[in-house]
Amino acid sequence: MSESMKKKLEDLLTATGARGCVECGKCVAVCPMAEMYPDFGWEMSPRGMVRRALTDDADALLRDPAIWYCTGCNAGTEVCPERVSCRDLIQGLRQLAIEEGTASRIRNCVICGAPLAPLPVDNFVRKRLDGKTGNYLETCSACRRRRYAQRNA
Repeated sequence: MSESMKKKLEDLLTATGARGCVECGKCVAVCPMAEMYPDFGWEMSPRGMVRRALTDDADALLRDPAIWYCTGCNAGTEVCPERVSCRDLIQGLRQLAIEEGTASRIRNCVICGAPLAPLPVDNFVRKRLDGKTGNYLETCSACRRRRYAQRNA
């Protein structure tokens, strides 16, 4: 990992308050991933991501598929007594993975190219909707809003 990437990771840890984590586990208790994924474990939990970002080899963490399972719901931050932003940390780790060229678990909007839900989340939603999505999940929310506004103008 380059020095500039290390600096970005340090800035991310500071901005998200990750160093303030007291490992109480409240974020894990409210995390919807536990119900979504049968293989949910500590390493993909919000608490696990924070701990790993602070202690693990950053290169390995950015290659780990676990950073792509988060739904971005922000429930962990809402219950955190230290206001650690798990969602922002994980989104930042994803951005670093994209910059490092290690991101393989993301698709892009077919209209504007914006990143869509990570593949594990996308796959869960598609299974849950039982194939009734049409091309709805192929576009980002901004493009869907724009299309809706154009059709209903």
